[in-house]
Amino acid sequence: MVSAQQAPSGLDPVKNMCLRIYQQSTVKNNTLYIDGGLQTFVANNSNSNINGSKITAGYNNFLIAVDMSVSWDWKSNISEVVIQKSANPLTGTDPPIVIDGALYQGGPGDDNIYLYGGTTSYWNTSFPDFQAPTSFQYSLWSFNTVTKAWGQFDISGPSPQRPSGGYWADAPNLGLSFYLGGVIDHGSSIQTESLNNKTKIGLLGMIVIDTKAGTARNVSTAGLTGNNPRSRGSLQYIERFGDKGILVSLGGSYRSLSDQSDNVVGTLIPMDTVEVFDIATLDGGSDGKWYKQKTSGDIPQPRIDACVVAVTAPDNSSTSIYLYGGRNDTALFDQIHVLSLPSFTWTKIFEGQSPRFGMTCHLIAKRQLLTVGGYSSLNLTSGCDWEDKGVGIYDLSTLIWGSRYNAYAPEYLIPTPVVSMIGGSINGSATMTSPAAGYTDLFFGHLFNKNINPNPSTPSSSHTPTPAAGPNKGAIAGGVVGGIAGLSLVAGAIIFFLRRRRPKPDQPEGPAELSGSGFPPVQEKDASGPHAELVAHTGHYAELDAERAVEIMSTTHDPKDLDVKDIKDVKDITDTTNGQDQAVKQDHNDVPMV
Repeated sequence: MVSAQQAPSGLDPVKNMCLRIYQQSTVKNNTLYIDGGLQTFVANNSNSNINGSKITAGYNNFLIAVDMSVSWDWKSNISEVVIQKSANPLTGTDPPIVIDGALYQGGPGDDNIYLYGGTTSYWNTSFPDFQAPTSFQYSLWSFNTVTKAWGQFDISGPSPQRPSGGYWADAPNLGLSFYLGGVIDHGSSIQTESLNNKTKIGLLGMIVIDTKAGTARNVSTAGLTGNNPRSRGSLQYIERFGDKGILVSLGGSYRSLSDQSDNVVGTLIPMDTVEVFDIATLDGGSDGKWYKQKTSGDIPQPRIDACVVAVTAPDNSSTSIYLYGGRNDTALFDQIHVLSLPSFTWTKIFEGQSPRFGMTCHLIAKRQLLTVGGYSSLNLTSGCDWEDKGVGIYDLSTLIWGSRYNAYAPEYLIPTPVVSMIGGSINGSATMTSPAAGYTDLFFGHLFNKNINPNPSTPSSSHTPTPAAGPNKGAIAGGVVGGIAGLSLVAGAIIFFLRRRRPKPDQPEGPAELSGSGFPPVQEKDASGPHAELVAHTGHYAELDAERAVEIMSTTHDPKDLDVKDIKDVKDITDTTNGQDQAVKQDHNDVPMV
């Protein structure tokens, strides 16, 4: 492990890590990059054993790089490099320190990763490294992974605010990145600082970023259910369906446009229907098309703050979206469900007693789920993450949690519980190749099966797709880069006061300390107090390396055995950016975006 110079606080985000949550992360060129996030610090954390250390609430103000080109065990030999975030050499402007944003990997041949959106947390403003909100003008930043230089882009035309808590996904082969919905709050930018700290304003629309050109467009999301602002859900890109791939929207919550409360959980979006966006329909300046599809099987409970990855069967007969963790208004989840496409069938493959939410996830080395950050309690100062390096590994084929990452893992094989649900074998040949109740739209079905004719001679009215809203046009403001972009629907001037695993299973829930849209000004917590009993835990799941996992692949693995005068010039809040469930007694609206 290598670390950078100490921050002004004297706390190193790797050596002194207690827990990290609501960060942004991406994997590029065999390196995991972790940016921002809320973080607590201790003198020493060894599998959550902090030996009486004080817990300091703060932020990760650095970029952390983890080498994924070689195998490692996070308990002994993981390499983590802390990279100082330096000013843009052309402008002298510092990149923002945010939580709940997106970190995109960019397209092939592009050495940059891209930071979009996010909000400033006021959790502990006396933390020595606290950075106040910056201007919304530069909501898109790049980091060159070779030169280590930061750059900034003015996309304030189509993206007039810096959103946070939205759904986001990458389509690296297309050089496109997507950000759906989200909110703005008093930490979003200088322009919104005067908002009440209990105010969250939902945003409609989806931002489509061309990372190579440094441009963006804002497309309408009128095709989504209810056309209400949504946040805190998951968006997964799948390349193999349709002409240019699809985006699958899972979970999250929505609120009405008039609801500006700090209710983060909001109205949860059921999982018995998913919404799918056909990327090819963006061609020609269109806003594109969203489709709705009913699901079947082991349908998960609605939730926010989960994460997803997708992997395709060896014979391309199915693609599995793995949904991990999350929370709702009454429970935290330690579950993994698989949504199989094109049958849109859910299979529950894992349930434990150690929940996690607020993490990010990535598919690495063919078949491994890499989890980054997150925590198991709403009280973020109740203890430390027992995964003391902030990462976890789950083999998507053998369904085994562990601390070891295998850079040379064998090919993905479909896990037995999924095979039992959709038919075929571990190599593919799924027998369920369409939804149990059929596709809700022939045009939609054609994305998955080219033999389905979307234009029959006598089409049924029920098969007529909902027409997309007309194209919207606008110009991206000048700055570092320029370009023409799509829509910006005006929502009007603001005239309003203007959030598994396995913590230790025996870890007690601490008292609720989070409130509304922000954390209280926690300075330090003496870990020798009521949570001193938090001791090291070896984990209650078998931790097998990939080689051993391969040996048991042939067996069955059963998951069961505002002030107006201060904000009046902000006019365009627009579409955009305008086992067992563990019962939780704290108010789940207390954790979210801060």
